[in-house]
Amino acid sequence: MTVRRKSALLDDAKRRARLDPAGMGDRIEGLPAQLRAGGGIAAPALAGLSPNVPRRLVLFGMGGSAIAGDLLRLLADREGCVPVHVVRHYEPPAWITPEDLLVFSSYSGGTEETLAAYRALRRLRARSVVLTTGGSLGGFARGDGVPLATLPAGHPPRAALGYSFSTLIHLAGHVGIVASADRRLEDAAKGVEEVISTQGRAVVQSRNSAKKLAIRLGGRAVLVLGAERTQAPVALRWKGQLNENSKHLAWASTVPEMTHNEVDGQIFPKGLARKTAVVLLRDAADHPRVAKRFDWLRLHFGRKGARVETVTVDGADPMTRLFRGVAIGDLVSYYLALGNGTDPSALPGVESLKKALNR
Repeated sequence: MTVRRKSALLDDAKRRARLDPAGMGDRIEGLPAQLRAGGGIAAPALAGLSPNVPRRLVLFGMGGSAIAGDLLRLLADREGCVPVHVVRHYEPPAWITPEDLLVFSSYSGGTEETLAAYRALRRLRARSVVLTTGGSLGGFARGDGVPLATLPAGHPPRAALGYSFSTLIHLAGHVGIVASADRRLEDAAKGVEEVISTQGRAVVQSRNSAKKLAIRLGGRAVLVLGAERTQAPVALRWKGQLNENSKHLAWASTVPEMTHNEVDGQIFPKGLARKTAVVLLRDAADHPRVAKRFDWLRLHFGRKGARVETVTVDGADPMTRLFRGVAIGDLVSYYLALGNGTDPSALPGVESLKKALNR
């Protein structure tokens, strides 16, 4: 399919409506409103939560719920007073203590890994908070008297990241881990609005860098790279969105770690590199030596025959840069879904697995 024809497809409102009957595009462009909603969602939980600084914050979650924790973890690593850990498993780590703050995040309230961890840690009686729309997890929280932040229902979990994160950052601010949640969320929301104004669905392909990037990624496996201290969780978000929305093969790695191993994994199978696209997520706050590694990677992957794309994320605040990166990736995944001719909301593989596990 030619670039000209693909661009027409991405600008075709009728085709978009046919492929996106559940409105994933509306949800992606609704991220600013979600970021502004966290204070109100968190308020009932904060009323029952002691503001003492914990030993550490541990978030239990999967998928979109866990990504919110990854974004908070990065901010806490850069500027927080205690560490943040994200647990994606049935079994909680042995090192958790009653001095930790435990956050159980499951949008549906039925995520089996998160439910298993909640059950295992009930006896510990550590300070806990539940983030969910309801389900079994919400029922447990109400029955156990655990502070509960009720997220707005009706979205795929990955399309509720703004709600999950903005609620979580208010909880973290309440216990003194990070500061100025309201102001920073507003700045992040404005940053996302700027992205949508130049790369949203209403902007035609000829002036839309996200649509152009989606076209160039088509037909290639995608490797997304972000620096460990800046855009790493955003790279993971891109990977997940390309997998779920676009039904597209993608994976994520971090710099500098991947420059110590993965750069030598582009030789065999022969010819595979030429069927790969590499997206470099660059941030103004990248360490100078990391920036040099990105420069080298651009040339290295180009010599191997891969298509190399650079996305530079700007903004005065780290939180703004994180969410500008998220917004660009969400839009690219949406446009790539349309280019692939697939419904960005459907999850046939995930639903098939759930049915098999239930049997």
